[in-house]
Amino acid sequence: MYLLKINKIEVPKKEIIKIEIEGEVDVYTSIELKRELNEIIDNGTKKIIINLDKVTYIDSSGLGVLVAILKRIRKEKGNLKLLKLTQNVKKIFEITRLTKFFEIFEDEEKVLKSFN
Repeated sequence: MYLLKINKIEVPKKEIIKIEIEGEVDVYTSIELKRELNEIIDNGTKKIIINLDKVTYIDSSGLGVLVAILKRIRKEKGNLKLLKLTQNVKKIFEITRLTKFFEIFEDEEKVLKSFN
């Protein structure tokens, strides 16, 4: 089961989109995720938080989507940050060394403050 929830968070003088993903991000669901994220960027959003606390599994195609979106948004002078990785997902990020490329937070308040 894959469910993509998009919540817009209003922060004074900042516009941040928070995306909550639930379920498995794999070869079957990553296409939809990529489409949704690209649409958000196309609409002018430059600051994205992706909450992964309800993601039970992510495969290489899901990781590929996150890396591609991170590259795109940084090229457009924005940023993407990750929030609350589950233990399984965190382990995959550590094994693939993606923890060096993504800013990962456990606290929503801290991730909001990190956008300058």
